[in-house]
Amino acid sequence: MQDEPIRAMQLIGNLDIGGAQEVVRTLAEYLVECGIPTVVVAMRDGPVRGEIERLGIPVEILPGRRHSILSFLGYLKDMLRIRGALRALVKKHRINIIQTHLLRSLDFLVLSLRFPTGKPLVFWTVHNYNFALRADQLPGQLWLLKPKQLTHSFLYRLASRWVNGFIAVSEDVGAAIAETIGPKREKIAVISNGVDVRRYRRDVDRQGIRQELGLPEDARLASVVGTLKEQKGHRYLIEAAAPVLVRRPGLHILIIGDGVLGPALQAQAREAGLEGQIHFLGNRSDVPELLAASDYFILPSLWEGLPMALIEAMASGLPIIATDVSGARQVMDSGETGILVPPGNADELRNAIVQMLANPLKAQAMGAAARRHVEAAYSAQKQVSEHMALYKRELRGLG
Repeated sequence: MQDEPIRAMQLIGNLDIGGAQEVVRTLAEYLVECGIPTVVVAMRDGPVRGEIERLGIPVEILPGRRHSILSFLGYLKDMLRIRGALRALVKKHRINIIQTHLLRSLDFLVLSLRFPTGKPLVFWTVHNYNFALRADQLPGQLWLLKPKQLTHSFLYRLASRWVNGFIAVSEDVGAAIAETIGPKREKIAVISNGVDVRRYRRDVDRQGIRQELGLPEDARLASVVGTLKEQKGHRYLIEAAAPVLVRRPGLHILIIGDGVLGPALQAQAREAGLEGQIHFLGNRSDVPELLAASDYFILPSLWEGLPMALIEAMASGLPIIATDVSGARQVMDSGETGILVPPGNADELRNAIVQMLANPLKAQAMGAAARRHVEAAYSAQKQVSEHMALYKRELRGLG
């Protein structure tokens, strides 16, 4: 019997700059290259939309929510309006696979589209080990945190019998899903994030990029890529780097990304007298070029799922200093592709930076090993082929 053709929707909470958004962009690009019609749908617009549309992939934005759950009738009307718009897009694009990213409670709304026909198939992607609702996601409403956490946990456990599958980006995330939600083990597919290694190369004008940034042509650059929020651990990096930068005036740290902690982190760097060596670049569209111009990459996160920024840096051939958190320890071979240190420990992070700077030949070898490892284990081609196999298997089982 001939397999049913796949027509996929990648549905994400927003199109801001971030790791999950890069996963969606890459996944959609490679699915289309493999002949799979794909549409990207988001609850909120953002700068990544333009990148996706330039690939020739359609992007649709759903109507936004106008009410919080505290205004129940208004919230219910919002949900019905969003569901109607989503149902119309499924019909318009003839979708039989929906894969969600970063939707949280809206995952249940998407799942309701399966009834009564059983289609489209729905897969929930979990991008982070610490995926439960967190305090930073409810600013000003902390009193709602515990009730919402309990409600989410109950609903995910209940709905796990009807969702077609969970896609975990790492083994640790898969284990967290099994422990927290408890679906049948065969419903959890571990598919690691992948990168388009074609985008990450070393043949850029390194001196030109330094000149553009107002840095000396012989400056040594350590890059950090990530949203400026508590999870990413930037404050520990600034604390760790302070005495090193004083002794190494030629070393500069590029902090790429934006977020709520931006002003506080800039103040921390300024108070340490490091504003001339720690540079806050904000969100950038030229991250591959900035990585190619760099000499080192640092990931100071407190927790992760499978950090895309880390894989991108390894694809760029950079030696890595990263915290020993979920995802990073899966991707890295400490001592071969970089150095792992305990999270939230500025002293150990400082020691690793000093060690890396003191061994340039070893650092160069680590960078080359990192590139080879990503090409072998974390390519976008591998990621997409595993997704396609999952889609086909589930469609076949439904037929």
